[in-house]
Amino acid sequence: MGGDHGPGVIVDGAVRFFRESSKKLQKNVKIVLVGHQDTIARLLSKADGQKYPIEIQHASQVITMDDHPAEALKQKPDSSMMVMAGLQRKGIANAMVSPGNTGAMMACSMFALGRIKGIARPALASTVPTIGNPTILVDVGANVGCRPQLLYKFAFMGSIYSNLVFGVAKPKVSLLNVGSEPSKGPPDIKEVYRMLSESPLHFGGNIEGNGILMGDADVVVSDGYTGNVLVKFIESIASMVGGTLYLEMKKQWTSRMGYLFMKPSFNKLWKKFDAAEYGGAPLLGLNGVAIVAHGSSTALAIKNAVVAACDFRRSGAVEAIRDKMAELMEEEKAVE
Repeated sequence: MGGDHGPGVIVDGAVRFFRESSKKLQKNVKIVLVGHQDTIARLLSKADGQKYPIEIQHASQVITMDDHPAEALKQKPDSSMMVMAGLQRKGIANAMVSPGNTGAMMACSMFALGRIKGIARPALASTVPTIGNPTILVDVGANVGCRPQLLYKFAFMGSIYSNLVFGVAKPKVSLLNVGSEPSKGPPDIKEVYRMLSESPLHFGGNIEGNGILMGDADVVVSDGYTGNVLVKFIESIASMVGGTLYLEMKKQWTSRMGYLFMKPSFNKLWKKFDAAEYGGAPLLGLNGVAIVAHGSSTALAIKNAVVAACDFRRSGAVEAIRDKMAELMEEEKAVE
């Protein structure tokens, strides 16, 4: 029921998953749409979605973008988000997706699924386009301030995600900083640098903002405040470039002719920078799968968020992160 565009795009996205995804990806997948039953049923009928394995689970309440996450959990126990999270806690669902209130999604997820032991706070891992393969940026908004130990564990979770979901054999992990030298940055960042340089990860050192889109790292570690600002800036690039190009083409007919020849290349570029192509960001560190989609998600974005949920669940990343955190906790005990 959440998101900027209401339940219509969510229903359409679920239908598009079955219409457009490969049979291999669809295998054994069933989607449960949670929210106002009558509203969803009407929208599902309009989208001709009854022929697909899509069910409806009624929820009488809705958490809005203005609701405070903690208060919403108490005041709206039958919200679509809480009911959805409950389905996964009961084992009825294996993953969940929402473009609703991010804070509430995190709160519901933590309440229903719990954190993996050793993880103080889950992290949002967003996929950003680069010249090469996509890069994982973690965290992008779940945690405003992060202690060194938390960022250290974000690096391991991001590396596991890159390896198991994106197939990067040995992900290069870098730390977002104002300079590449180890001496740069505040004390906490310097401490994270030291910890990562002594870790078994493929640590690429510090990375500046201009190195991310160049594909200089497979995983970039950051606190949620900085990461959120950065990822939203990156998402605006396609709109800026497209808008500037359109204005230039209006000036001369030769520019419009040139665009016709370059259109296939431009379409590939827009697709690479379109946030809808990446669907959503998983919350790493939970005992389950929670994909946070953009509030402005289109039906295409919802479809791809479902794809992301399937890929994450099937990858075994949750189990791998759980094993790695147990290993790190044993190392911490040994040092003590």
